[in-house]
Amino acid sequence: MDKFLKILDFVLVIAAIVLAVYVGKNIGLEYLMRGREEPVTLSMTEGGLPEDYIGRPAGGDIPLIEDGHSWEEAWATDYITIQPVGIVSTGVGALHPWVDAYTTPTRRNRGGWKAPVITNTALDIFNEYGEFYLLQLPDESYILAQLPMEEARKLKMGKEITLPVGRKIPLNMQAKGSLDGICYEYDVPMDDVFYCINDKWNDSHEFGLFLLRIAIAVLVLFSFGTAFIMLAEKIFKREKK
Repeated sequence: MDKFLKILDFVLVIAAIVLAVYVGKNIGLEYLMRGREEPVTLSMTEGGLPEDYIGRPAGGDIPLIEDGHSWEEAWATDYITIQPVGIVSTGVGALHPWVDAYTTPTRRNRGGWKAPVITNTALDIFNEYGEFYLLQLPDESYILAQLPMEEARKLKMGKEITLPVGRKIPLNMQAKGSLDGICYEYDVPMDDVFYCINDKWNDSHEFGLFLLRIAIAVLVLFSFGTAFIMLAEKIFKREKK
């Protein structure tokens, strides 16, 4: 019985670690920290830089993309938004622009490790990659998109939402090989991606978010790990008696 309890303790600790990583990775800290933001209107964007508005809530006069033709006609300089009717995960992610890809402080790979530009998002423990999704438009066509984690979660739950202000950006060339299969299946154009992530905010809060996620993961690990082990000991010691 003692040997069994030791094995069980090990399994429960692993389960607690998995749970801690999941919670730390998926908790919507960005929304808690950013709070309520003023919607962006077209008049606000006149003369401004894209990074000042991309990823912020879309006002009522931001052009809404509702079909494949409107998407094709949109320019890379246009501020646009979408109200998707569906979402499909691809499991493929590209390294976020604000993430340092190198282990060396000089950002040059002088014998150090360089993070891949494209990866399977299941391996992305520290939220360093932005997943490519297929967004279904009201006309049932699909486009490629990269969007904040919280918006993706809401869409997967079937909620009707308006995405933040975004724009067209070229698809990363290294991602094409990983996405061509699913894009062919859903007849998705692979030239451009709808991008609505606030790079500017994430860049300035990256380290703080990282520390908070680590702290939350550690708290979950110790809380649930201790609870799991105490519960198992209580149950099996009672049975032993």
